[in-house]
Amino acid sequence: MRPNQSRMPGPPPRTVRPAPVVEEDYGQNRPQDPGPADRGQNDQSYQQPNQGYGASARQRPAPVQADELELSPPAPTVKVNLKNKSNVITGGISSSTFRGNSRSYRGLDKQSSQFMLNAPFLETPKTAAIQPSAFKLWLDKSHPGASSRFTKETIVEIKGKWDDCGHILHNFALPSTKVPSSQLAKTDLTRTKILLVNCGANFDSEALQKIREFVEHGGYLLSTDWALDSCIAKAFPGFVQWNNGYTENSVVDAVVVDDDPILLAGVPRVAHWKLENRSQTVEVRNREVQVLARSRFLKDNDASNLGILALTFPFGDGRILHLVGHFDNNADRAFNNALPDPAPIIGISLRQAIAANFIAASLDGDMTGQDGSENGN
Repeated sequence: MRPNQSRMPGPPPRTVRPAPVVEEDYGQNRPQDPGPADRGQNDQSYQQPNQGYGASARQRPAPVQADELELSPPAPTVKVNLKNKSNVITGGISSSTFRGNSRSYRGLDKQSSQFMLNAPFLETPKTAAIQPSAFKLWLDKSHPGASSRFTKETIVEIKGKWDDCGHILHNFALPSTKVPSSQLAKTDLTRTKILLVNCGANFDSEALQKIREFVEHGGYLLSTDWALDSCIAKAFPGFVQWNNGYTENSVVDAVVVDDDPILLAGVPRVAHWKLENRSQTVEVRNREVQVLARSRFLKDNDASNLGILALTFPFGDGRILHLVGHFDNNADRAFNNALPDPAPIIGISLRQAIAANFIAASLDGDMTGQDGSENGN
């Protein structure tokens, strides 16, 4: 969002169906907080985000130092089997094997919740100017050779009013094509691997059907913030939906609560996450939803009592990733290198690293195991 531009109020609240019962207590009788009355403050001056968990009543231990943390391993290397042209992973377990054996409500069960609650806190980050070279360096290190496989047709970005994924794609040196949502139904996606839906994009029924069919036939879909209600809940009903809650403009704690070897490659387990004023919070409605990152502060201020920051789920032969918040650096400072939530060790933010992993994964889809079989057996 550009300075002097106020984000208009979001969709009106609607009746929320009871959440499905999972191993974790979702929180009974928790009041719903609709959040601030307006997305932006229409203030010409930049407003420093609230330092989320610092304002929480939670008694937390002394923060650890960034050099005490470790990164997840790099993504497994992908080879092409020339005999049957299957994608074969070397160097680790595949995402398809991992997910095929995963438990229900991954990232929300007792094991993940306990890990989140016991994870260390970090010192509140300082906004840093992160140059594009840092983004490209991280991508090349985590996914060697992947960037050279992208063309302008590989990634199609759908314009939105509030987020600008194209800015960060440029930082990663990834080419893309940007189209307005009104033209999506007429856009040729035969060479496209992934759609990026910016916050603030709206769709008619024809466009929603095209998105649904694209993913069903193996495409990947990355959505941010208000695309939860305008796109994901409508094109893929029954998986996740907006729970009528909003966030504040803040930087909150972020804990990686899953072990996906592809989507969480090369990221720290503990970091921070920039939330926008009136980012939509999430209700999970299907056991296939895999939650990747959560926040303790957001959990305490979330209508669903979950604090979800990032989630993914399969649909047909494709996959969806949704981020609570934006992919761009900072909605308050458009086209700027200022990053309010740089992650320890990697420099770029955790939300951007997870999204970049997902974009890289779109090249090969839910990849096969070492022997080329679907489940790696």
